Order: sequence, then C-alpha cells, then structure tokens
Amino acid sequence: MSADPADGPCPAEEINRAIRAFLTDRDGRPLTPAERRQYEQLRARWLEAVRRRRGCVAP
Repeated sequence: MSADPADGPCPAEEINRAIRAFLTDRDGRPLTPAERRQYEQLRARWLEAVRRRRGCVAP
C-alpha cells in the first residue's frame, strides 16, 4: 500500500463532510456570528480544494 496522499480521500470531500457535520449540529437555528465566520472559513477551504482538484489554482 502506498503512502501517497492521492490514494486517500479527496480534501474537498473531507471538508464537505466537515461542513455537513457542522451544519447538522446546528440544525433548526440560525448560526451565531462566530459560527457564521467558522462556516465561511470552512466554505473557503472547500472552494479552494475544489478549484485545485479542477486545476484552476496552483497548489
């Protein structure tokens, strides 16, 4: 088995799972300002990972 990171889950998928878990934990209520900032940071990391996967941004 290789130790190559490409063999593991896609970073975008991992971040997407983290976003889903984050929002599920807060289901049924609005996000606080601090939670909104945390969500926006996760979303920015996800978007960067998706762009890298598509070759739109250099690593």
